Amino acid sequence: MINSFRFLAILTFVILHAVPGHGQQLIPQPSELAYAEGRFTITPETVIVPHESDDLAGYLNDHIERVCGFRLQTVPHTPETNYISLRRGGHLGNEAYTLSIEPEHIIIRGGDRGGVFYGLQTLFQLMPPEVYGQSVASAPQPLTQDAVSVKDGPRYAYRGAMLDVSRTFFDKQAVMQYLDWMSRHKLNKFHWHLTDDNGWRIEIKKYPELTAKGAWRGPGEVLPPSYGSGQRRYGGYYSQDDIREIVRYAAFRNIEVIPEINLPGHALALTASYPETFCRTTDDPDPNGNGVTGNVLCAAREENFEMIRDIIHEVAELFPSHYLHLGSDEVSTRYWKKCPHCQALMKKQGMKSPQEIFSYFVLRLEKIAHEEGKRCMFWDEASATNGLSAGTVISGWHDLKACTETVDRGLPVIVMPASYCYIDMKQNAFDRGHTWAWLVDTRRIYALDPVSVTASAEKSKLVRGVEGALWAELLDHPDRIAEYQAYPRLCALAEVGWSRPEVRDWNDFYVRLTGTHLARLDAMGIGFHLFAPAIKYDHGVISAASLPHATIRYTADDTDPTAGSPRYTAPIRDTLPERYRFRAFYGNAHSPVVPPAATFDTVLHASSRRTLTFPLSRYTDRNGIWYLTVTPGDPETVINRLDVTGPDTTYAIIRNGQKANPFSPLRLYIDNRNKSADLILTISNNSSAANPVSFSFRPSPCIEPKTTITSSLPFSSRFPSQRLTDYNLTSYSRSSRACKKGDYIQYTFAEPVSCRAIVIQTGIPNVTRYIVTQGTVAYSTDGTHFTDCGPLDDSGSATFCPEQPVKAVRINILGDNGEAIVALQDLHILPKLEPLPQNTSR
Repeated sequence: MINSFRFLAILTFVILHAVPGHGQQLIPQPSELAYAEGRFTITPETVIVPHESDDLAGYLNDHIERVCGFRLQTVPHTPETNYISLRRGGHLGNEAYTLSIEPEHIIIRGGDRGGVFYGLQTLFQLMPPEVYGQSVASAPQPLTQDAVSVKDGPRYAYRGAMLDVSRTFFDKQAVMQYLDWMSRHKLNKFHWHLTDDNGWRIEIKKYPELTAKGAWRGPGEVLPPSYGSGQRRYGGYYSQDDIREIVRYAAFRNIEVIPEINLPGHALALTASYPETFCRTTDDPDPNGNGVTGNVLCAAREENFEMIRDIIHEVAELFPSHYLHLGSDEVSTRYWKKCPHCQALMKKQGMKSPQEIFSYFVLRLEKIAHEEGKRCMFWDEASATNGLSAGTVISGWHDLKACTETVDRGLPVIVMPASYCYIDMKQNAFDRGHTWAWLVDTRRIYALDPVSVTASAEKSKLVRGVEGALWAELLDHPDRIAEYQAYPRLCALAEVGWSRPEVRDWNDFYVRLTGTHLARLDAMGIGFHLFAPAIKYDHGVISAASLPHATIRYTADDTDPTAGSPRYTAPIRDTLPERYRFRAFYGNAHSPVVPPAATFDTVLHASSRRTLTFPLSRYTDRNGIWYLTVTPGDPETVINRLDVTGPDTTYAIIRNGQKANPFSPLRLYIDNRNKSADLILTISNNSSAANPVSFSFRPSPCIEPKTTITSSLPFSSRFPSQRLTDYNLTSYSRSSRACKKGDYIQYTFAEPVSCRAIVIQTGIPNVTRYIVTQGTVAYSTDGTHFTDCGPLDDSGSATFCPEQPVKAVRINILGDNGEAIVALQDLHILPKLEPLPQNTSR
């Protein structure tokens, strides 16, 4: 059993007694490192000998000045002692380097300029965190470095990070900052997702409407509001001068910028700006498989390929990369099926299905790119296209199986399966983020082994590297969430891509990360995700623990803790743990908000099955609804059976097995008959690796009154209105048409409900999609007369605190939401609680 409190105590001891600057503190872990006797001290008399790396001498000086308060002179010839030398050569591979710190000198030798640059990054990690700051040391001070020898080089040539700037726009400075942080971790490929349905972000001079219209969404724009952009004009784009500046900035940091122009699907920004590019049919506006209408280019319109040729020509001139990413994911063929011109194309080309139109389109895209002297990258949907060039690289995003199929076809692959590498997913059940690909935390990413996609040594050569993808649907809020989502997950990905398997170990990485690297991230100014504190509830006592140097704060008033909230200093006595929220803080960073819970942690062996017994009297202490959350480290974990067995009652909750889902708690109804019973759970780990699993029990923060739904909206048969009354936190209902002014949804309780607050949320749970963008909320004490309590916010949500018992809640829709449907959720009804105890400290 893994006790989280005991683990944190051991970790604290290890971190506090680790030797600062030692190799175990480097990220990513180098191939070889050895310490020697002696030290080298950087003084004002030290000189830099840049040799072939003049441009890096100033970069090095900028960092030394932050720590030492002085700059070093550069000289053309190597003196006998007291120098820092930057050399190239020495029979080293691309991006490989050696770093030697001896009492007389520091010598960095790289196989190329990239190797020298990465040798500097390792040197900086051996310095105090202030080396990453923005200010200069207030007074001159020498810096002493332990003697060390490092020999290092990358496992993979491609170590990438993708940033989606279509759904959420990031300005030039934000992109450059993202690149700088990447370079600190030896990540060398920036996959820049520049176009999608929600915004075209790159200036194309021949087609100015792409940015004049396609870069903006909101009322009166060709693109509707989406992803929380609200009833305002939202967007932006990069001028070609901006692009050139960003590409230069990246190149200095050894980063290749690979632009993505997503075609022929995900192209609503293009088709909305130039409607003639879309299939001209009488098709109705039902959503395609991705929930967006009109986002696929007509394949039979030859003018479209001329337009694409012009666009790619301008893009190719801006980006020196050998590669252009041309998307080709999630392309709906439904428009092609109904387009008479596309049907005529099929007949002319002898095609039997619209899927062949997709392959036809992909091959034409590839041909155009080749004519511009570029190679292609595509998402893995394109990998089945017959006739692709052997040099075309596939981004394997669906799963590891898709990566395997790609190399089996003889195509190179970037391993980036969503369940390991999509860093827009939740890192913790209480975080903001998507859930469809699983819980992708730092440990999950670190567990990725790219070569696991094939057992063939020859095919493994087609595995070109790894990439982490930061999609931006949910990056509209809160502030700095992109940083929070990216780090420290990209630290783990960097080590997966750079370090040899034999020097990688999760426990060692975690100590290096929490021991010194979080301080570096903080000095860089990154608002990173801090690991959640352990908040334990045990029969009326709440206790908390977190990482060393972190501060835990809490609230008991239905708000999330901030840096100004009360500080946790001692266990809290209260039998109502659901009123509390906890969060840890560390410099610029914070953890997710977490509630108290009774917990049990264990590890399931690979491919194993185990039965666990939980005495309910040990984990619950009062009647009512309790949540049991099972959080495994791998999605291939199944709860085979779940039973309650006791002297007064025996019944099954799960009989036929279901996957463990950390985002969907199981509801337990505790009463006098079962509170002394045992909960017996049989669980299987279907993974080939050991699987850590956490179990938590906590009282529901909500009440669940019997409710009926009335609405002017018709509901989808797949997502019926009954889902609005099941009090399942992950379920939701969808309308079967677009909402319009005058529509409403009403929740009516069987009996008036006395409560402290009611939370209304529209859209898909966790996702600001299909929300009510124009609407108000009203409540009634008698079911007939309603009192307005204000508008929904930009996230389609509202909270109100009624002073009287409530009989009904109504959402009044004041206009369309720019979507083909609207989604709705259960109400979250917070009960009235006893007053906070006067003396809660133990």
